[in-house]
Amino acid sequence: GSPPNWQQLVSREVLLGLKPCEIKRQEVINELFYTERAHVRTLKVLDQVFYQRVSREGILSPSELRKIFSNLEDILQLHIGLNEQMKAVRKRNETSVIDQIGEDLLTWFSGPGEEKLKHAAATFCSNQPFALEMIKSRQKKDSRFQTFVQDAESNPLCRRLQLKDIIPTQMQRLTKYPLLLDNIAKYTEWPTEREKVKKAADHCRQILNFVNQAVKEAENKQRLEDYQRRLDTSSLKLSEYPNVEELRNLDLTKRKMIHEGPLVWKVNRDKTIDLYTLLLEDILVLLQKQDDRLVLRCHSKILASTADSKHTFSPVIKLSTVLVRQVATDNKALFVISMSDNGAQIYELVAQTVSEKTVWQDLICRMAASVKEQSVDGGHHHHHH
Repeated sequence: GSPPNWQQLVSREVLLGLKPCEIKRQEVINELFYTERAHVRTLKVLDQVFYQRVSREGILSPSELRKIFSNLEDILQLHIGLNEQMKAVRKRNETSVIDQIGEDLLTWFSGPGEEKLKHAAATFCSNQPFALEMIKSRQKKDSRFQTFVQDAESNPLCRRLQLKDIIPTQMQRLTKYPLLLDNIAKYTEWPTEREKVKKAADHCRQILNFVNQAVKEAENKQRLEDYQRRLDTSSLKLSEYPNVEELRNLDLTKRKMIHEGPLVWKVNRDKTIDLYTLLLEDILVLLQKQDDRLVLRCHSKILASTADSKHTFSPVIKLSTVLVRQVATDNKALFVISMSDNGAQIYELVAQTVSEKTVWQDLICRMAASVKEQSVDGGHHHHHH
């Protein structure tokens, strides 16, 4: 529910002594405290109604418990601690008017407090996509788990929330802190106090950014694992390409995803191929979607000069040898030139929009540059005399 009206918690004479701006400030502080208490309540429901029961009744194995509930105990303890400190601030101000809160906010959200919250929340929130996926698939397959979840969700403590709604509340809470603190700063008249609150709000944003980054990396990792499962290398013929073995053993999961999306490959004037393309940290992977599979295939074009000589393209391009060039005749297209041992291979790739092409071009250039830097740093540079 929404926080109780702060103005009803204080006496009439106290209210009359406050400026409208100060009343607003008190209302936001009250909202911060009230919503923290509500969040702790939700986490306790997740802990007692779901996690404790599931572990007691042995419905899930310890590793499955971790996959769904991650480091819930850490998160719960951190927020219980925060809530206690907020209660202490309330007690300190017996009229219910909270004079200064900047120092407290800095204690909670910067320094060791920030580090603890940042890392614990990154672990919990980046596990969220896996948790929700697991809950969904377990409910389909496992009637015992399904029955348990339905029974637990009917507990009045859940207030009609489902397990899949409760898990995301941690991320939602982190999103709320910077907004609440910005609002407290907005209604704070004392400059030094306002600066402290603003600084704490910045720390809350840093926590949120750190967690968002961890979530993004976890989602990418999950996607690459999914793509690896769907990867089909069966159409790679040994004769086609010198490093075909390497292609057959391609492991996407060992890498970081940088960008992905559809591109069209213009092999020549008459032949175009629809690709689903992955840019990983050191390679560009040209895949073709077929049903649920992602097919890795070598393509050839007949060279005009000699009718019988074929030029074969690898579907995996190593960024360490890549140059990127504009295509003069088409502003949605780019040339990716791979300088491999068997000469230059020129791929003409076409994006759906100009801006999407720009994104691909910038990212491929940036990744190629960083791969080349690493190989130089690795001491592989040759001296020319």
